[in-house]
Amino acid sequence: KVPPKQLSSPVDYYKVVHNAYTSQYLQALGIEPLDRHRRVVSRRAPLQKCTIEATWADGSGVADQLRIVPPQFLAGGAKPGKTGKEQFLKDIQSDPLIRALPPDTSGIYERAKKADTSAAPQKYGIKERYLQALSEMSVQDHKNSVGADSTLTKELEDFQNHAKGEEGPVHRREVLRQWGKDGFKELENLKRKFILPFACETPTGIAIWRANLPQVQVPSECVADLKRPLCVTLEQIEEEAADYAENLFPLELLSTSRDPLMFDDIRQALQSSELPRLIGLTSHLVYWNALGHLHLPEHRLPSSTRQSLVLTIQDVWTKVIDSPIIRKAGGPARGFYVPVFLLFLKWGIEQAFRSQFRKLLEETDHGEGIAQQLVAHINVTIMGLFDPDCAAANFGTLDSSSEAIRLWRKLHINQMKHGLTPATRTIAREFRTSPMMLLLMNSDGGPSDPKTRKLLQKSSSESVMTVVGTPAEASGRVGSPGRQARPRLNPDRKSTLYYAACSRLSRDASPGGKSTKH
Repeated sequence: KVPPKQLSSPVDYYKVVHNAYTSQYLQALGIEPLDRHRRVVSRRAPLQKCTIEATWADGSGVADQLRIVPPQFLAGGAKPGKTGKEQFLKDIQSDPLIRALPPDTSGIYERAKKADTSAAPQKYGIKERYLQALSEMSVQDHKNSVGADSTLTKELEDFQNHAKGEEGPVHRREVLRQWGKDGFKELENLKRKFILPFACETPTGIAIWRANLPQVQVPSECVADLKRPLCVTLEQIEEEAADYAENLFPLELLSTSRDPLMFDDIRQALQSSELPRLIGLTSHLVYWNALGHLHLPEHRLPSSTRQSLVLTIQDVWTKVIDSPIIRKAGGPARGFYVPVFLLFLKWGIEQAFRSQFRKLLEETDHGEGIAQQLVAHINVTIMGLFDPDCAAANFGTLDSSSEAIRLWRKLHINQMKHGLTPATRTIAREFRTSPMMLLLMNSDGGPSDPKTRKLLQKSSSESVMTVVGTPAEASGRVGSPGRQARPRLNPDRKSTLYYAACSRLSRDASPGGKSTKH
């Protein structure tokens, strides 16, 4: 009997009657009325083939009850020696869409409790009985798993473990990730270290990112530890970067886009083989820029090796942003990719330092101060290598908050005190070339054409030029005061840089590329 409140349209009549029929039929057989069991009943004994009888109450023109008799081949057509339930279970197991059934646990404990009653000397305790029952269930699970879809089983087990809190986040490509407290905590950590304008806020006020940073000041008791150059392996970087990109990087909180496929593509690009290599190379450059003064002059990184390192970094960066995933992305997605890659790169560099100097950087006395100085060097190095105008150091989603607006205002006021007015910043960005093109044009004293020199002077960037120079050159102790040190590259290095610049230009000029100014 169906309650009247469940009925409305004719379609609902049929749906409610059909659900009541399949559920009551399964319950009569002692089977749980799951959706997959109902579907089997619908196929084996559809409602259209059933005999339906109606009964009326006195004085009523509408049927009071419906009596549904299933077709004989399922209700009474069981083979000799088999009950209706056994026949139905056999039908379910033979169905191609249902290969595995949950184990029938009814009576397992009772059977285990009564087991071996004939052997009076041997008695089982409560623990042994439960173990025996569990063993019997495991055997039944193994029998039911024969012919099951292993991929589907693995996916269901992952979701079950995730629901229990035993495993990391379970992700499906077409599902947008939802971040909780841990995600927002990680975002706040990234903001305070690497994302403008939040990263410029210090306990003493607003500090802009300037090219000529002082080298890291290290207490004498920490010098011995920090004199060991980085020796993190590429495999370790790959493993940590892949785990962070897949499970901990709050990518969805950096954009207002709700496209899960875009975020999944970015995560795949972050796990490419080139990005860990770029993290390792850039980490070595940051180390020698920030801590090179701890070594004797004859043991420091030679200028020629520094130039080769910078050129290799530029070449690898070109390969990273030339990945197929980025090439096929649309305009808005492309504008989001570069800031994400640079942010991930900064995190990777800091993680490389923490992997080697973890104990030192976590000390309560000096660790925090050294870590803050290293983060400042990471930001300035990335700015000089890839983003001299810091155009890819912030995210529009985060800039809309009241805190960001307040910090941007303070940062612009501080920049104007150092001569970086809005007009000068606009002119510099209008004529700005890419860092690799700027290095190439200044590698042998500058171009001979005066008009080209004039344009390059407008696009000149102190942060780019100091990345190639040694710390002494960057601080102005080498060369004329007030003038930027020009790197001198030999013909082989110039050819390498020229090839990388031409590859970047050809990619940006292609139909699928994004036109940029070099």
